[in-house]
This record gives sequence, structure tokens and C-alpha cells, in this order.
Amino acid sequence: MNTNKKKAIPLFAIGGFALLIFIIVALAVNSEPRWVAKFDLNWISRIQTNISASKTSLIETLTTIGSAETAIILTVIVVVILFFMRKFVVGLWFGGTVLVCAVLLNTILKDIFQRPRPNFDRLIAETGFSFPSGHATGSTVFYGLAAMFLIFTVKQMWAKIVIGVVGLGWIFFIMYSRVYLGVHYPTDVFGGFLFGVASIFISLGVYFLVREPLHNLLVKWRIKDRSVIK
Repeated sequence: MNTNKKKAIPLFAIGGFALLIFIIVALAVNSEPRWVAKFDLNWISRIQTNISASKTSLIETLTTIGSAETAIILTVIVVVILFFMRKFVVGLWFGGTVLVCAVLLNTILKDIFQRPRPNFDRLIAETGFSFPSGHATGSTVFYGLAAMFLIFTVKQMWAKIVIGVVGLGWIFFIMYSRVYLGVHYPTDVFGGFLFGVASIFISLGVYFLVREPLHNLLVKWRIKDRSVIK
């Protein structure tokens, strides 16, 4: 078994496990058992505390950074930078993962489940279906991929830990903000997080399998790719 396959297998295993848990949560949300309502109401009561105009305004501003629109804009910027650095394989992988998983598949899932948004204690106006949360999925995929890319790049263990903690902390804040603003149930953001995690690890597994063939194809087309192939 070559090195790339050895790297891909555990990534597929983690991604597959996250996807399995997402499917379980999605089916539960769709069938609406009592524990789902109890779970959601319990966490909403915990999160929607000490509501104030200033706090709501700050959270509303910050949560836009986790939107699908922001993820698309930031993805385009990252891909352009990677292409400018002639890292075409990495750029195609990164851009493709965010656009397919965080935007396209998330939209399809929303249309499949068609869960209405909460209609109580809503602090801002929002449209569209509720499950899974687009903000949770988009922020998990984009910032999670960016964090994973940096973790694989840096050599110092302390830097890897800091990057992981900061990235995960920011994703959790986006999830918290959507529940605080009353536009998502906790199971919406949890489902979005799980789907985002599954997308990241499965995509990384695919990347390790296809990066060398894709690199060789670009070389064959006389396109000099500087993505690291080890």
C-alpha cells in the first residue's frame, strides 16, 4: 500500500463516522422524536440568556463572517492566491470542496429536509429552511479546511495546537451565534458541524488519492504545478 493510500484510509474512516452520526441526527430531526425537541429547547434556554441590543448587534455582525456568501468570497480569494503561487492542485481541491460541500450539497440537504426555522425568540430576520445550518456547514468546511491546511504546513507542535484551538473555537462561536439569534435550532448547527467535519476528512482523503495523478496531468499539459507531492 503506497503512502497516499495509508494517509487516506484514516481520513475516510473519520469522515465516514462523522457522516454516519450526521445521518442519525438528520433522520431524528426528520421524524421529530421527543428527545430532539427536549434537546433543542434545553440548549436554546441556555444560550439565549442575557440578551441585549449591543450583544445582539455584535453577534449579528460577526455571524455574517460564517455565511455561505462570505465563504464563497474568501474561497475565491484563497484560490486566486494559490493559483498565483502556482499551487493549482491545492487550489482546485480547496475551492471545489468549499463550493460543492458547503454550498451545493448544503442547499440540496435543506431542500430535502425542509425544516422550518424556529418561530419564537427570533432576534433577526432570516429566510429559507433550517436544517442543516448553512452558517455551521460553511464555517466548518472553510475554516476547518484552512486550519487543517495550516496544521499540515507548520512543523511546530505548539503552532498546530494553537491553529486547531482557534479554528475550532471560531466554528463553535458561529454555531452559538445562530442559536442565540433565534434563527436555528441547536440540532441544525450540530448537523451542519457534523456534515462539515465529514466533508473535510473525506475531501482530504480524496485529495491524497488524486493529488499526484492530477499533478502529473497538469505537467503533461505543460502547466507547472508547485503543489507539494510527497
